[in-house]
Amino acid sequence: MKPQISFMERAIELAEKGMFTVTPNPMVGCVITQGKNILSEGYHAKAGFDHAEIIALKNLTKKVNSNMVMYINLEPCCHQGKTGPCAKAIIDSGIKNVVISILDPNPIVKGKGVKALRSSGINVNVGLCKSEASHINKGFISRITKKIPNVLMKQAISIDYKITNAKNKWISNKESRKDVQFIRAKSCAILVGSQTIIKDNPKLTVRLNKKELGIFEKKRNPIRIVLDTNLELDIDKYDFFNGTEKKIVFNSISTNFETKKNIDFIKVKKNKSGLNLNLILSILAKKYEINNLMIEPGEKLSTSLLSNNLLDDLVLYLCPQIIGKFGIPASSAINNLNNNSIKIESIKKFSNDVRINYKFLRK
Repeated sequence: MKPQISFMERAIELAEKGMFTVTPNPMVGCVITQGKNILSEGYHAKAGFDHAEIIALKNLTKKVNSNMVMYINLEPCCHQGKTGPCAKAIIDSGIKNVVISILDPNPIVKGKGVKALRSSGINVNVGLCKSEASHINKGFISRITKKIPNVLMKQAISIDYKITNAKNKWISNKESRKDVQFIRAKSCAILVGSQTIIKDNPKLTVRLNKKELGIFEKKRNPIRIVLDTNLELDIDKYDFFNGTEKKIVFNSISTNFETKKNIDFIKVKKNKSGLNLNLILSILAKKYEINNLMIEPGEKLSTSLLSNNLLDDLVLYLCPQIIGKFGIPASSAINNLNNNSIKIESIKKFSNDVRINYKFLRK
């Protein structure tokens, strides 16, 4: 492996340290090298905190010279936001060589950071490990370019394709359920239907501690979202509505705000499938800056998502149980997936459960 590739892969690895805390910002890592050695590293941990490039420059103990190279998985910003422009900091540092995986898709940055660096005499190369860099920030890229989040659906399914068990709350085993918590922690928001709230009374919080997540910042729970078409849920009855974290209730009746429990009631139009999911995705991206949306659906919602081609990722936990006639069946649309529209990204065992990660080939 060429050292340049390993340096960029290290920058991407560092970027992923922000996966549980950095939203709505993208994940960014940075390394500064000389020859075959890494001299300094940094990653962006949280919105409003120093960006990866700034941290790497602060951690650099040697005086900058013309042989040093900075590797960044995303184009440095060139505008004043909650923090100062990283492009200017790089220019001021004296670094003369910068390697970037991908341009920032945000129109206020795209290409302008690279242009600023090159205009100051810095040698800039773009495109190293482009695929890997795009993958880790696919939610951010989707929100900026498609104006909708990256949408992931999670379901545990028995071998006779049931998603509930009348005799047991769980279909999947303990290891699988812990794995789901990492998916939740990476998600900006989690969405369910009203029947899930009524039947299961879930909290939809992340049941992992900071040590398990490998983070130093405060643990972040995803925004909780429910589709409650006719506003039938009692906000004083269900655990979903407890706590000060943001909750969103999409409905067909009214828009209003409950400040004490931090609930936004958002009215959206209905279509033949129920609430307009396309509009909901657009609102989540534009108003709430949701990069990655996790959905834990029942049969009706999963059918609507699959039928309307609204999924980017599907995570199935296949569990060795035969539930029989008393379980609710999974969406029949799962059985009708076209090989040309979906591919397997990974397979992993959790004791006897098998997790399959699918990627939808959405246009």
